[in-house]
Amino acid sequence: MTSRLRPLERADAARLAALITGYRAAMGAGASATSEPEARRLIASAEADANILMIGAEAGAGLAGFALAFDLAEIVSGGRAGQLDDLFVAPEARGAGLARALIARLTEVGAVRGWTHLRWLVPRDNTAARRLYETLAEPAPWDSFRITLAEPPQSRSIL
Repeated sequence: MTSRLRPLERADAARLAALITGYRAAMGAGASATSEPEARRLIASAEADANILMIGAEAGAGLAGFALAFDLAEIVSGGRAGQLDDLFVAPEARGAGLARALIARLTEVGAVRGWTHLRWLVPRDNTAARRLYETLAEPAPWDSFRITLAEPPQSRSIL
């Protein structure tokens, strides 16, 4: 299966919505369907902000996976780092190297942008992903913690 990586475009919104719906289900977020306008807004955010990276992976007939990452200030090094927030490959496209290719593309972007590192979080019970990631990177020497907040207002700023 041949694949191609590229920035996501607004024309990808319908397929991205389906992929996000699958990703949410895989992450235990229930069957919350993603709308095409929601996916279009995510893509528009990435188009408007160079620090938001949304990369699509095509395989076979179309979009089969995506990665969402951020270019962030990194205080410890005084430089910048990449934060991979979300990565998903459709079940029917798994095993073709798309996740590995998406991470490789992000490391290429990071090298050009001068990132000190690329980091990401993995659910403890996602053994397949953990197996892959252990072939690509070393585990970080810290744990992750989370405070869950209510749904954020759409356009309210507190700062």
